[in-house]
Amino acid sequence: MKKWKQFINQHSEVEEWLRNRPTHTKRQFAARLQKFCNAINMTPEEWRNLDKLDARDLAWKHVQNNIKTHPSTVNVTLIALKSWYRNKDGEALPFDSNRGGKHYFHIKRKKAALEHIPDKKEMYQIIDMASSLRDKAFLLFLFQTGVRVNVLEHATYQLVADQLDREVITLKITGKLDFKLRSRDIPFYYTFLNGEGVETLRRYCKVTHKQGDKNKPLFRTKGTKPIAQSYVLKVVKMCVKRAGFNPATMWTHTIRKAFRKIVRQTDIDDDDKEQLMGHVIQGSRESYYDKKDVGLIMKAYQKCNFSRELPESEMSKLQQQLEDSRFKERRLMERLDGQEKENIDLKRRLSKTENDIAKLIDEWREYLKQH
Repeated sequence: MKKWKQFINQHSEVEEWLRNRPTHTKRQFAARLQKFCNAINMTPEEWRNLDKLDARDLAWKHVQNNIKTHPSTVNVTLIALKSWYRNKDGEALPFDSNRGGKHYFHIKRKKAALEHIPDKKEMYQIIDMASSLRDKAFLLFLFQTGVRVNVLEHATYQLVADQLDREVITLKITGKLDFKLRSRDIPFYYTFLNGEGVETLRRYCKVTHKQGDKNKPLFRTKGTKPIAQSYVLKVVKMCVKRAGFNPATMWTHTIRKAFRKIVRQTDIDDDDKEQLMGHVIQGSRESYYDKKDVGLIMKAYQKCNFSRELPESEMSKLQQQLEDSRFKERRLMERLDGQEKENIDLKRRLSKTENDIAKLIDEWREYLKQH
């Protein structure tokens, strides 16, 4: 068993603290808390029982020497320690605010400067590089719904099982699916999936969920475990590279931003835009989430065009094929009309021949009677 898992198992309160968190967060928080406790030679519970100023000073001393060289790592460590300390009774460690101070340090956001948010055409180039039906299904799912990646890890087949025959799938995203909603006081929000996203998900579920067990993970490994967020990131990076883009400029969350780019460029109500993103809607949050008609939100979503756009050359080719098809149809109708006229003339000639033969037969009978 890995050290961080052993550490969790040895401390019941730590286990309870991390119970409903994603695996990646469990590993990060537990490992950092364990390293800190080993450094100060205390158990997690002993450190948390200290006065908040004493607890803060120990935490600051632990990270201080690494601030200049690894500021992002220090930041994550402090987030973990503050979360564990606050978990006891809501008491926060008194670190300085962003305005500066003894316990403040600035982190340069290199990630934001490098990030490239793809447009719709680029997103489909990335999606088409997926090496399996499952990978393509969850990439389309992320792009067309705009959900955070932790939803893929927590969603079960039940989320879509009864809607796979529909053209538009309605998804109710709750705190059980997206853990970030819990800290933002958002009970749930609605988003949707349609077009190619629904068709691909339908084909994937037909292969993967033959047994119809609604409690199984929606997107899972070859076994029964849900796909990990780290695996989704690996797939995103791989597809980005195959599509000819720089993988260092895109991450899993970039796909959510690609969804946002389309939503924000669409002429719909601002509240609808924020709702589709699962954001807090100031001043109208409660009435919006509890009473707004889902059908109205769906109409707003459908105005956001997530379908593929064919290149100009392909459109010209299809237009020419359509014209050729219409020309052939006209020629065929002309030939059929001509054939019909010929058939009518032939029937007339046959009828005249039959009358002539009948007349000859009558004349011959009359001749026989007389001779």
